[in-house]
Amino acid sequence: MSNHNRMTLFELKEKAKWSSDPEEKKAAIEELSNHEEDAMSELQEIMSITAYEDIKNACAEAIMSIQIRNKEEVKVNETSSSPSPSPPPTHDSNSTTDLSTTAAKNQKKEEEEFENEVKSTGEKGARLADMPQ
Repeated sequence: MSNHNRMTLFELKEKAKWSSDPEEKKAAIEELSNHEEDAMSELQEIMSITAYEDIKNACAEAIMSIQIRNKEEVKVNETSSSPSPSPPPTHDSNSTTDLSTTAAKNQKKEEEEFENEVKSTGEKGARLADMPQ
């Protein structure tokens, strides 16, 4: 990771942690999520120090989004590097419905597992820096 990228991540993290404008905090969190895996520790740090639920939720959503994109990327890489190509799936209306239902259930399960993990690792209590003035 370049020095410029590290500095950008640091600046975004500081903005998300200390800005007095909640929308500016959320915009910084969204921008951090665009940095994928490089921004995970920053997002986790922001989530652990903030007392505001909407900011914690924005961090959790950003982390979940990164994890989902990473899982999708791994699945694509696994299928593209498989030694023998599999025949294309048949697409009748029932199989498509089954696939989309299974995918939706898997995504829901992953989201619930992640939310439980986030809740179990999140700190409780307000920090002085996050208190309204």
